[in-house]
Formats: sequence, structure tokens, C-alpha cells
Amino acid sequence: NARRVITLLVVIYIGCIGGILKCRFYPQAPLVITLFHLPVFIGILRATALKQCHRGSFYRAVGQGCLAVGVGIIILWLAWMTVDAWDGDWKYTDATKDRLVESSAVLYDTVQLKFEGTTRSLNYKMDCKEVPTYNFKYVYGEPVQTSYTYTMNDKKLIDTACSSVKTVWFLLWVSPFVCALVTGMLAAFCAINGTMMDMNDTSRAEKALKQFFMMVSVLVMVMWVAASIASASMRLTGTIYSFCGAGLVALFAWGYLEIGTKLINSQLKHSKFMGQLMSVFQNDWFRACVVCGFNVTIPTFFAIEVLRAKVRRLRKTTTSKSWTTAEAQTAWSFLKQWQWAGIFMKVNLLCMLYWGMSIGVAKITVVFLAWLNEALASWSYLAVNIALFLIAEFLMMLPPTPGIPVYIIMGIILAGQGRKVEGVGYGGGLIIGIVSAFLVKEVSVVGQYAIGFFMGKSVKIQQLVGVDKVPIRAVEKIMQSKQVIGKVAVLVGGPDWPTNCLCGVLRLSLWTCVWGTIPVITIIGACVMAGAFLAGPKEIMTDTEKSMWSAVANTALVLSGVVQMVAGVIAMYYIQGVVSKDGEELAKPRPEHEPVYQLTLAEEAFRETHAEVLRWDSLPRPWLLLIAVSASMMVGSIFVFQFMDSLCFVDFQVNDRVSDPEGLNCGSNLGCAIFRLVNGDTPIGWAALGIFFFACFLHFIFSSYVGWVAKKRLAAKTADLPAVAEPPTKVDH
Repeated sequence: NARRVITLLVVIYIGCIGGILKCRFYPQAPLVITLFHLPVFIGILRATALKQCHRGSFYRAVGQGCLAVGVGIIILWLAWMTVDAWDGDWKYTDATKDRLVESSAVLYDTVQLKFEGTTRSLNYKMDCKEVPTYNFKYVYGEPVQTSYTYTMNDKKLIDTACSSVKTVWFLLWVSPFVCALVTGMLAAFCAINGTMMDMNDTSRAEKALKQFFMMVSVLVMVMWVAASIASASMRLTGTIYSFCGAGLVALFAWGYLEIGTKLINSQLKHSKFMGQLMSVFQNDWFRACVVCGFNVTIPTFFAIEVLRAKVRRLRKTTTSKSWTTAEAQTAWSFLKQWQWAGIFMKVNLLCMLYWGMSIGVAKITVVFLAWLNEALASWSYLAVNIALFLIAEFLMMLPPTPGIPVYIIMGIILAGQGRKVEGVGYGGGLIIGIVSAFLVKEVSVVGQYAIGFFMGKSVKIQQLVGVDKVPIRAVEKIMQSKQVIGKVAVLVGGPDWPTNCLCGVLRLSLWTCVWGTIPVITIIGACVMAGAFLAGPKEIMTDTEKSMWSAVANTALVLSGVVQMVAGVIAMYYIQGVVSKDGEELAKPRPEHEPVYQLTLAEEAFRETHAEVLRWDSLPRPWLLLIAVSASMMVGSIFVFQFMDSLCFVDFQVNDRVSDPEGLNCGSNLGCAIFRLVNGDTPIGWAALGIFFFACFLHFIFSSYVGWVAKKRLAAKTADLPAVAEPPTKVDH
């Protein structure tokens, strides 16, 4: 055991040293590695020297210590920025930026760019201070402008290089604040756990376990916000991802040490919440999510374990002749119990959903809105308002359309064109944009509610929505209660189309849905302002002004994302609270849902037969291979889309122009713009799309085969039933 621990530590610290040495490419690595040691050392103290210390006293003491350290760091940081005796003024001003750039000169020198067949180093003044137009060369050590004009790809290359260096010196300047923030979060975490969780109180222990999953959800939502609206000026997405990833690792380690070994195995084993949790973990949809999330790391793990077993046999440290290690055999035995054919089908469906939402709809929507911005440029302001309202309303009524790009383009168009209208102006256009976007939202609430209300008369729709399921009934109970915060959180934090349609299906109060959505104006206002800031108060702006307004727009987007994230977390808290408190009552049958129950019962025979066909031991091996290949191709293509997005697609924003000769260069042709969104400089984008759609084709073939076999088996079973037996209700599938 000691050798294993030492080997593990050696490997971990070699990785840490490598991350620090490569900090020019991963500037967040030193900060994340250093701060991650804080909870690690606290955990080591808890597990060794302070193991016998009362947990409440331990967490309170650690929390108070972290709070004191965090406050001290903030005081010192503010003094460093404001007290002249401490090496001058370090507030984040242009002078401070220049000093940081000067101290980072070696970083700019190490970045090499090649233009006109000549390689040169990155220059902050010529490349990064303003958006460059012409190339330059060094003459006697001084930069001299040449006649070569940068293309759009050249500008993006320069912007990426500038952002990578800027991230380094910005993190150096802001690192004390990050340290204080992390210690403050640790203090809050310790303070809550020192008072909420009593090892001898099962109800409090369950609350702590729910708190653990809530914090995991918060970190995941932060990562989603970072991926959606991260600042483009400093490429901080990787930094946010790194901190969230480190937080997840630390949180799961704490959950294993504090909850897993003490609570789950002792007091919570037979609790209602743990039963619900285990049913989720054993569900094929959850397992499909695990496969999608870990994707390539699963075969990588087994490959490494095979190599480990081979090395052990060569070193003669084991007598086992197994192809892999005991740990891998345990994992393999566990995975063999899964019904992989059904899981692979669900993996494919999840990948299709991801592609449709984040690639198909999201990217096409951005291109369409940018094209619309150009198409409406010559219209009158009143006509633009009416047309934009109708188009935005139509888009909001489509289930997959994200709301944020719609609100942003309303800010760009209405504020941008308002600059040219006397009596309206930039500020008036901004206000009109916020009001119009809010009206679009409220009208869409009514429309989506109506869709759910009328479609909800169908028993099949009620079954698909899950009106007889506990979580949906929990939402219904919240919406019918007097909990104003819970209602608002569900309506604001939930996705637009599903939430409002669900309210219609459940026949909830339309007025409640309309007034409960009013606080969403904070999110809408921030998005519209972001669009207006991207347009800018003047039609012609300097590069410095464009950079400033772009930074303000990014800040507004982050604010809108934070508000929606908070609303989503509050909604999850209220829903989980109702499920835990009234779960048994909500699970009882209701007379109005009897048709749904009867339909479910009638379809149960087909579902059971379908599951039998998908069993590992009954499915012919060629068909199992087919769905496995389909899922592998699907997951692989999604991996490429996720981590090689810049190689697959052109970097196109909602405020870009589809007619830009240096961009998509499609004039007013929307179809051309959508086609050229795929990066033509490399074959990766088209190859990934081809693999994805071919995998979809294989999935369709497999799904059709399984459905055909299931229907045949069900018909055979029905024919073999005794004559006195009542045949199952026939349902079209």
C-alpha cells in the first residue's frame, strides 16, 4: 500500500510539474494546482492528526481560518493596488496594463507568427492594443508597417495569440482575488457542514447529502455558463473549466470520505432519498450519460490496465495469467451486467439531442440572425420593429430555439438602427429593444402554454410529459402553492418551451405563468444590452472603443447567465424539497390520470418484449456489433465537435456579417452562409459530420430491426394466450 501511494504521488506531482512548465499554454495550471492543495491538506489533517476531533468543531475552526486568510488577502491586495508606498498604483487601468505588458515582454517574444513567408514575434502595440489591419516587419529593431493586409483568418490567429498572453498577465494580476474567493468558498462550505450535518441525525445527514448533489449541480451549471458566454477577450473558459473540475474532484473526495463511508453505509442505506438516488444510478439513461461523459476514457482505462498487467508479468511481480489487472476485472464484471444494446441506443439519442441543440440549431440560429440583421438594414425603423417582433416570436415558438441569441440580435438591430432615427437615438433604441424582447417573451409564454393546453388533451401527450410522475407533480404542487420564490424560480430558471408547455398540459393558471415570468426581464435586459453594446453607441468606432464595448457586452452576458443559473439552482432546491417531503403522497394514483395509467399498462407488454429483444444474450452478435459501432462513431464525432470546434466550424458571432468578404462571403444568400459555416480549411468538420450522420443511419436501421422483431414476438405471445384471457390493448408504435 505504501508503494502504491508513493507511486501515485510521484505520477500526480510529475503531472503538476508538467502543467507548471507548460503554463504558457495552460496559464491557469499553477494557480489551480496551488489552490487545490488547500482542500487536500485540510482533508489529510482530517483523516490523520485531527481524526478524533469533533467534526463540528473541526469544520468551524477550518472555516474561520479560511475566512480570516481570505479577508487578509483581500486587504493586502487592495493595499497593493492603492497605497503608493507599495510600488505605486496597481489599479486595473491602462497604465497598469502597460506595466504588465512590459513585464511580460518575453512571453510576447516567444510567440511566433508567420506572414508573407517571414516569421516574426508577437508585438503588443502593433498586434494586440488595437485590431490590426496591416502586417509589419522589424527594421533596425523598430516595427515598420507593410502593404500586406490581414485576412480574417490572420486576424483570428493574432487575436488568439494576444489572448493567450493576455490571460497569463491578467491571471497574475487577479490571482490574489482568486485565492481570496477560493478560501471564502471553503469557509462557507466548512461553516455549512459544521452546523448542518449531524452524524447521529439521519434527517440532517440526508440534507447534507442533498447539499452535496446541489453543489455538484452548481459547479456543472457554472461550467455550462462558461461554455456558453465566456469572455472572448481573454479566453478564460479553460480557466473556469479547470477550477470547476478541481472543485468537482475535491467535492467528490469529500463526499466519499465524509458521506460515503459513514452515512451511506450506516444510516442512509434504507432512507427514502437513498432509494431514489440508487434507482437513478441504476437507470439506463443515467448509464448512457456516464458513457457519453467519459467516452474515450473508458477504453483508455482498460488499455492502461492491460499494459499494467503485462508489465507486472514481465517483472514477475504477479503469478496471474489474466489479460488485465484485478481492478479492471472488477470493473469489467460490473459493466458486463449492463444491458449494452439499450444503453447504446440511449447514447445515440443523447448525442443526437446534443448535436441538434448545440450545433444544428444553435449555430444555424446565429447565422440566420446575423443574416436578418443585414436584411433589415434598409427598412424603416417601425417596419424593423414589427418584422423583428414577428420573427422573434416565431423563433421562440420553436422548441429547440435558444432565447439568448434572439434577445442579443434584438439589441443589436433596434439599438443600432435607433442611432440613425431622430428622436429615438441609441438609448431609446436600447429601451425599445428591452421592452420588445420582454413582450416577445410574455407572448411566447401564452403561446407555449396554449400548445401544451390543447395538446395536453391527448392521453399520449400526458404520458410523454409524465403527469403521473412524482417530479412533474412536484412542479405542479409548487406552481399551485403560495411559494412565490419557488414559482418564479421554476418559470425563470427552467428552459422556456418545456416549462411553459408543461404548465399548459397540467392546466395550471395562465396568469400565474405570465406574472411569474416577469423577473426574467433581468436576463432579457442583460442580453439586449449585450447586443446593444456590441453594436456600440456610434456607427463608426475606433478599435479601442470596439474592444471596450465588447468587454462590457461580455460582462452583461455573464450577468444574465449567473441570474439564470441561480434561478435554476433555486428551482432544483424547491423541487427536491417537495419530492422528499410529499413524495409518497404525490406517488398515489389520481382518478384524472387513470387513462394515462391504462395506456402505460397497455404498452407495458410491448416495452417488456422490446427489452427482451435488446438483451445481451438474445440479440444476434452482428446487430449488437452494429449498434456498438454506431454509438462509438456517434460519441467520437461529438468528442470532435466539442473539443475541436474551431477546426470543424468557422468562428461566427451573431454580430458578424454574412456578406463580409473576409468572412463567409455569401452576400445575401442564407443557404450559402449555412454551408460555409463548416470550416473548409481542414477536412475535420466535414469528416465529423459524415461520421455523425452515418452513425444516425446505422441507429435507424438497428432501431427499425428491434421494433420489427419486438412486434413479431408480441404478436406470437398474444396468439398463444388462452381464449378466456383478455388480449392486450393494441397500440400503434
